[in-house]
Amino acid sequence: MSEPSPPPARPRHTFRRRLLFLLLIVLAFESLGWVGDYIFGYRFRLLASLSMMRLETEPIPALSDTSNDRPLIVRSPADGSGPAEPYRIGGVAISQAGPWLLNETVTPENIVRDDQRRVFIIGGSAAYGFPYRYRDSFAGQLQQRLDRHDYRVLNASRVGWTSGELAPLVDQAVRFYQPHVIVLFTGNNEWFHWRPVSSRQPNGQQPPRREKMSQASVDTLKFLAHSRCLSAIEHVLVKWHVARQQARQDESRQQKSHDRFEAHHELTGVGYSLEMPLDPRQYDPTQWPVTQQRYLATLESNLERMVRTARQHDIQVVLLNIPFKYRLSPAWKHRQPAAFDPTERQHVQESTRQILEHFRQEKYTEALEVIESTLTRDPLPAVLHYLKGECLIGLGRPEEAETAFAQSRECMIGNLGSRLSVNRVIAQVAERTGATLVDVRQLFDEYGHARQRYFNIDLIHDDCHPTPLGHQLIAETLAKLILDSRRGKGGETR
Repeated sequence: MSEPSPPPARPRHTFRRRLLFLLLIVLAFESLGWVGDYIFGYRFRLLASLSMMRLETEPIPALSDTSNDRPLIVRSPADGSGPAEPYRIGGVAISQAGPWLLNETVTPENIVRDDQRRVFIIGGSAAYGFPYRYRDSFAGQLQQRLDRHDYRVLNASRVGWTSGELAPLVDQAVRFYQPHVIVLFTGNNEWFHWRPVSSRQPNGQQPPRREKMSQASVDTLKFLAHSRCLSAIEHVLVKWHVARQQARQDESRQQKSHDRFEAHHELTGVGYSLEMPLDPRQYDPTQWPVTQQRYLATLESNLERMVRTARQHDIQVVLLNIPFKYRLSPAWKHRQPAAFDPTERQHVQESTRQILEHFRQEKYTEALEVIESTLTRDPLPAVLHYLKGECLIGLGRPEEAETAFAQSRECMIGNLGSRLSVNRVIAQVAERTGATLVDVRQLFDEYGHARQRYFNIDLIHDDCHPTPLGHQLIAETLAKLILDSRRGKGGETR
């Protein structure tokens, strides 16, 4: 009886053929992903959405250079079509605003030229020029002034990014793009993702359901987004997640189970702040000074790292400090504490009622006396400083009112507060590192005061973004500074 013949041997190259076939499929999908991203730009929108989905309770240190990508996203000089509806914020229509948000990707091969000097703008939305056209931003206006001197301006700013997130852009510019000047205009967004949250809930209630992705989930999605194919899938999923989250919030509002407080409700004024004070059971305001100092220390460290990275390569660095809207509502983004000292809370609340009564009767001197007396006992409530500014306006003392409103901004908890401290940090870093400081706040003040115009009324129309006129002042100052510096180094200007 003959033995059964053994099965035919499978060719050894079959597995490799299948692996190669699978690899070709993956490459085909990835190629389609790159083409789709080039046409629709969904990866940039995905990364921007992921950045906006975070909820942070700690500052973001300078991120390490997480990518060796040579391509860099910059703002496009072409704005694209305008919006269908006027841009409104806090119920106010912003003149000349879009917003326009059009970007393009550049590489060193099409940027670095020996006959051209490169100026990089790096910062947040104010540096980006949001919400105005490119030609109205200081980057666009600076390009016009430097065109005939063989400079090219590249705006690598990112809307909503903190100094820690911007640090890798400086590394990337220095390593691949040979900049001659780097302009850093940051400081508005350090508390962008911070919320006054507490593990304690009033009346023993359960903590609210988490509406945001965990940081681990966000980081994982950002890592996978290196694939353009996966970016397309993630973009669809994130849009679905955001839409579902918005639907839950809309439902809770209809059922009146959602916090009635709305960010960006009131651009100027103090009425909303008085109507919606921060409940000390939800957030203990005595924690704020320590939190504020942690964020400021991180900003200082991040700025110093960026400046030193550039200075090590003999690149001129210009630091711009932060101009701000003096009369911004204290409750612009967060509820504000009625009092910071718990032992003075009742006294502060009673004093506030007296101040408002005096104010209604236009007894500004009497109201001011109560404010000053109350601030000696609890100097931190932003609302009191705001009311002081309003009283000084009533007494015809606008420059003193600006100082009071500036102190209100300094005392605001959360995003867009701490303006004086942020500017102090920027000045200290400039002095310590040898960077050039442009005092934009003083530049705006001098322009307005010379025309008997106060509170940056012509220079900041929304919460923190310079108007086209404000951008013009910045561009004129930067152009003169850059050209004077070139002459000082023996460079030719034509």
